[in-house]
Amino acid sequence: MFFLRLLLFPFALLYGCIVALRNFLYDRKIYGSIVYDFPVICIGNLSTGGTGKSPHVEYLIRLLQQNNLNPATLSRGYKRKTTGFLMADKNATAATIGDEPLQFYKKFNEQVPVAVAENRMLGIAELLAHVPETNVILLDDAFQHRAVEAGFNVLITRFDKLFTDDFLMPMGLLREFRNGAKRAQAIVVSKCPDNIPENERSQIVKKIKKYSSAPIFFSTIKYTVIKSFFGNADFDFKKETIFIAGIADHKVPEKYLRTIVQKVSTVSFADHHNFDITDLEMIFRTVEKQNRTWDEFNLITTEKDAMRLMSFRFWFEEKKLNLFILPIEIEFCNYNKTKFDELILNFANSAI
Repeated sequence: MFFLRLLLFPFALLYGCIVALRNFLYDRKIYGSIVYDFPVICIGNLSTGGTGKSPHVEYLIRLLQQNNLNPATLSRGYKRKTTGFLMADKNATAATIGDEPLQFYKKFNEQVPVAVAENRMLGIAELLAHVPETNVILLDDAFQHRAVEAGFNVLITRFDKLFTDDFLMPMGLLREFRNGAKRAQAIVVSKCPDNIPENERSQIVKKIKKYSSAPIFFSTIKYTVIKSFFGNADFDFKKETIFIAGIADHKVPEKYLRTIVQKVSTVSFADHHNFDITDLEMIFRTVEKQNRTWDEFNLITTEKDAMRLMSFRFWFEEKKLNLFILPIEIEFCNYNKTKFDELILNFANSAI
């Protein structure tokens, strides 16, 4: 592995120089950035995914709504099959707006404006034209989209894969040099264990402070009640469970499932994988080959994957299979939740 990284070093260096030049031009105002006179909050990261941005966006939506604000989300719509600006509506699918935007739209009962656009500047203008009562815009995964200058940047980094220990692509997963963290107004260490020893937390803070003076927070994933996706069936915790995962890191939810059911078999795909009938038939045959029936199994997936499986409802109905969803939320560790909420709300209210 070390030798392979050495071979990739020249490519990482070239990539880093290009990104550094781009950032330099933005920092020196040679490239222009749009600054808004209303609150724009960006949730992003320095790496290529798997940090848990989506549940943090959902946390912010709830926080803002609970404090009488009207948030809307704007995403690129990664891997969608459309282009340009689109607002989520009842006809939206993962193919038209992307799986994560569709998840936001469905999870909040279609009550939160959700839009997608490759060009965030045009996307913000269109979003406000469609929903003028919006008074806070959440930019999902736009930390490197510097043509738009968010007033508040929340940078997410994983507890077990800190950006401070990573390398530039293709040697590692970083999209830019570590000092890009200096643009953040808050840094969240995500996917933490429930109880982090004080000395370990201090070491993480010390590492991050080398690159940013922003306040540092710690969050953990909480799994909520498993629900049926296509029906009203109850999840049977005594059954063997087949976990369908097309996410950046399936090991975290898989680890949790192993604590609540006796046996878990994971069928994993690439992040944002576009499922097709061949994939589903392959999963179906894995059980048939064992000369067992589907009555002996639970079939479960993540919220994001469920958005891409929605269009195959007819297949599940034909096979008489139920699909369960493992929903997640994030919680901030008790010692810094209040401060994080205050930072967000103070910014949102002061910028209106």
